[in-house]
Amino acid sequence: MLKKLFCLALLLFAISAHAGRILPQNVQVGQIRGHVYPEVNIGGKVYRLAPGVRIYDTFNRIIIPTTLPQSGKVLYQLDSSGALIRMWLPTPDEEAGMSR
Repeated sequence: MLKKLFCLALLLFAISAHAGRILPQNVQVGQIRGHVYPEVNIGGKVYRLAPGVRIYDTFNRIIIPTTLPQSGKVLYQLDSSGALIRMWLPTPDEEAGMSR
């Protein structure tokens, strides 16, 4: 019985993780133009990564800063000191929506 409940919970988690993600309204859109930890160049401006930065890949998994691509579109938020606190690598659908 416990095994069945675990499998059901795992299945529900997998379905909800694949259902899509909701991005905050106040994100900025930019183009990564290279990075060397702990800094990222977005649109020609160099931002420092905030302590506790969260970087989400296209599957909404948290990734480490050194796995960021050297170029590509990105959605991001800054904290009150101007450091990068959250970044999202957009899915193809999200990227298509950004160009509208």
